[in-house]
Amino acid sequence: MRGIKTRLAAVTAALVLASSVATFDVTADSSAVCTATSLNVRSGAGTSYSRVGMIYSGDSITVTGSTTASDGSTWYKISYTNSSGTKVTGYASAKYIEITGDASSSTGSEGSSTALSDSDFEAYLDEQGFPESYKPYLREMHEEHPNWVFTAQKTGLDWDTVLSEECVIGRNLVHSSALASWKSCEKGAYDVTTGTWYGLDGSWVAASEQIIAYYLDPRNFINDDYIFMFENLSYNPDVHNISGVEAILSGTFMSSSYTTPDTKETYTYAQTFMDAAEQSGVSPYHLASRCRNEQGVNGAPQSLGTVSGYENYFNFFDIQAYATSTMTAAQMGAKYASTTNATYLLPWTNQYKSIVGGSIYLSNGYISKEQDTLYLQKFDVVDGGNGLYYHQYMTCVFGQANEAKEMKNAYSSDVLASALEFKIPVYENMPDSASAKPTSYGDNNNLLKSLKAVEQGGNNLITDFNRYTNSYTLSVDEDVSYITVSGAAYSSSATISGTGKIALDYGKNTIEVKVTAASGDVRTYKIVVTRAGSSSGDITGDVDDSGVIDINDALTIMNYTSGKYTLTSAEVSRADVDSSGTVDLFDAMKIMQYISGKIESF
Repeated sequence: MRGIKTRLAAVTAALVLASSVATFDVTADSSAVCTATSLNVRSGAGTSYSRVGMIYSGDSITVTGSTTASDGSTWYKISYTNSSGTKVTGYASAKYIEITGDASSSTGSEGSSTALSDSDFEAYLDEQGFPESYKPYLREMHEEHPNWVFTAQKTGLDWDTVLSEECVIGRNLVHSSALASWKSCEKGAYDVTTGTWYGLDGSWVAASEQIIAYYLDPRNFINDDYIFMFENLSYNPDVHNISGVEAILSGTFMSSSYTTPDTKETYTYAQTFMDAAEQSGVSPYHLASRCRNEQGVNGAPQSLGTVSGYENYFNFFDIQAYATSTMTAAQMGAKYASTTNATYLLPWTNQYKSIVGGSIYLSNGYISKEQDTLYLQKFDVVDGGNGLYYHQYMTCVFGQANEAKEMKNAYSSDVLASALEFKIPVYENMPDSASAKPTSYGDNNNLLKSLKAVEQGGNNLITDFNRYTNSYTLSVDEDVSYITVSGAAYSSSATISGTGKIALDYGKNTIEVKVTAASGDVRTYKIVVTRAGSSSGDITGDVDDSGVIDINDALTIMNYTSGKYTLTSAEVSRADVDSSGTVDLFDAMKIMQYISGKIESF
């Protein structure tokens, strides 16, 4: 057995892909400027590494060394302060960097405090475009951590649309032992006839809309415990160190060393994660905390190499580990570990290759696709070239919150006092206040077993009732002045309102039957009943009987004359504004003249 290795060692020839050997030949801390119009700053020396920032023509930087990339080109290791006041460290092509002198005499802002005064911070929040509802949380964070930088990540997406997409069955799960209010009762998630939830991944079931909304709403996590779900996950050697990794791994099966079963070499897990960070450009704190979260304190079969039929195959990040009808999630993960792909060091026949190769997979699969925070890896709300909502690392709805706490625990007080940057998503049309976390032990079963709308003659007008269909459109004759609405809920704990004898006006009548589940969640079944005929109160020109004559009435007539819409007898009467006996474009023109003020009456 060889001694414990604390530096990067070649497990296989594939480990040297995209690697470079440091050959520093530039005086440390040399002042320099960027000569390119714009230049990517990367986590390592070469274009295959992830982008950590960008500099522009004339920008002042500090060069701390140089290195030769795998293609023979020279890259400088640089540091600079970006427009947000955050210090960035990375690598840039020497072709576009001009050395100007010794940085030690510079009076630039490198190393200076980025803390903003209260008034400047308020101006900054406005400049960023943070909604008012975010600001109380951000003010508190700024008071506690004055050097932290908060960036508003404007998704451009509508809140309700995103929530609806995240509620697609299977995208977000909770454990079957979770509160009933955390579990969905929607189609495909819940067997309403037996009152049980379908297992979608072993003992996991579909999450409810309420718990998804809570974890999706960034405002709930702008606090000390969870803010790190918004931190940029690129590797920063000035911030990330082996002692921080050791703190994350403390008390777990990864707290010490291991021996590879195939090569019989011995490594520490902490150094392995540091090596993985250098290879992938991903934060070693993130990599270590993710493996701890995935594998648990004592390790799972796929990280211990003990999956039956796949012994000595390892999958620390649970990549492609999902349950099927014939295989467990662990078996599927181990099966993937047995495949071949040199880019990811597959097959993963030892722990080292699994951690380093899995890190490269994570970088290529998420960081390079703009999913560079824990939040964005859980909720795919940025299109990094692969669409939206589908490319999500985990189904556990609260997984990113757990990992965020692990991340925070890895940081020393010095790191926490530095200018860390947090990218916080902002959606369009968000609720005025943060989404509440459901706490009820009652379930969300607010489904109706039956819904009837019976007219005076005893005829039930709803002939196509479905418990998951929430809207019905009905028509009745002029002589039907009321209907009787009734319904029965599946759950004896649910309550129903909006039923009974409902009087009908001429024209459209909207009836809402509300079913309140034991958890308090409300489902609304809407019944729109149009009664034929007209009343003495009908207004000529008010074709849609909305109570006001407007552009919609003119458009209704135009759609009617073009054959796109059919008018009832009552609507025809209101549409014939020139009393010609025919509804035509002249009537639409009359309405347009009326609403523009050119005529005062018909």
